[in-house]
Amino acid sequence: MIRFFPLVEKNEIKGILPKISFFGGLSAEALEKILSRSLSSQFSDGEVIEAPGAVPSHIHVIQSGSVILRLSHATNQVEKRKFIAGDCFGEAALLSLYNETATFVAKGEVKLVSLSRMELFSLHEEEPEIFLQLVINMARDLARKLQFSDVMMLRMSGGESRQAEGDIDSSGSN
Repeated sequence: MIRFFPLVEKNEIKGILPKISFFGGLSAEALEKILSRSLSSQFSDGEVIEAPGAVPSHIHVIQSGSVILRLSHATNQVEKRKFIAGDCFGEAALLSLYNETATFVAKGEVKLVSLSRMELFSLHEEEPEIFLQLVINMARDLARKLQFSDVMMLRMSGGESRQAEGDIDSSGSN
């Protein structure tokens, strides 16, 4: 279970804002409203952040460090990708309302900034424009992740595509 703490280091997160697509297009005032609702957490190398079966409760933004996404089925395990500072994860499970299907593991020391499902959906009522921008940003991030998965499947199947090779980098963004 993740231990969350109040987010007190807001200036540190503001330093990496240009890298965080989840916060894209938001005004300084909107960002302040979101950060005031956010929590922080820390993890050591190898520590599991989220595991299969967990009820999705937060969207996480990596403030520092990196996180490995692992998928497993029976005896097969695949390290799908590495998330770095500025990347977010947890939005797919949160929006789909299904329990986690992946494992997220800290690689090195990791600091996260997290927004709970409850806080996200309270924005729907209290700040609908901010909520709409966050949902649009999540949709864009999920579309990039889907493209990354498509290219990864193509490469794993042995199919090569000159276009696919250069279109999507390892972070899943164009």
